[in-house]
Amino acid sequence: MSLRRLGHRRLASGVFLHFDHRYLIDGNRAAARDVVLHPGGVGVLPIEGEQIWLVSQYRTAVEVDLLEIPAGKLDPSDRDPLIAGKRELAEEVGATAGSWTFLTSFYPSPGFTNEILHVYAATDLTFGERKPEGAEETHSTVVSCRLDEALDRIETGEIVDSKTQIALLLWDRKRRER
Repeated sequence: MSLRRLGHRRLASGVFLHFDHRYLIDGNRAAARDVVLHPGGVGVLPIEGEQIWLVSQYRTAVEVDLLEIPAGKLDPSDRDPLIAGKRELAEEVGATAGSWTFLTSFYPSPGFTNEILHVYAATDLTFGERKPEGAEETHSTVVSCRLDEALDRIETGEIVDSKTQIALLLWDRKRRER
């Protein structure tokens, strides 16, 4: 018999996260788990040929600057993650894209959160002015490098963000399949 949820209790709500205590049962055994409810997010790999653009920004949870693809949470009005991806690319890099390729969706940490991330590659880029939102984006830096250099940065531990690693590795795989 599999686990099923009996109920839950809301422990707290933050700016956009909710924290629940869930009650489960498996036959006659009960269990409880804490869960973080998240609206989901999107990440975008901006790429032209072999050149990519990443963002270096401070991440409060780990208290360091991380090198990442542009990304952000889904707003309640975002029915399509691609719309959010276009917004994040403009805000963080100051670019628009003529072509979008869906790469994947994944759960980064399903042991405690329902967050799902949707990842795209953006090509045929046109650059304009960045429109950063929030403290982290305002203090972020756009970094451009070659795809092979970014892949090397995964191996050296300089790129440790999972959505960025997944985007780079999937794009490299697509490139090799051509």
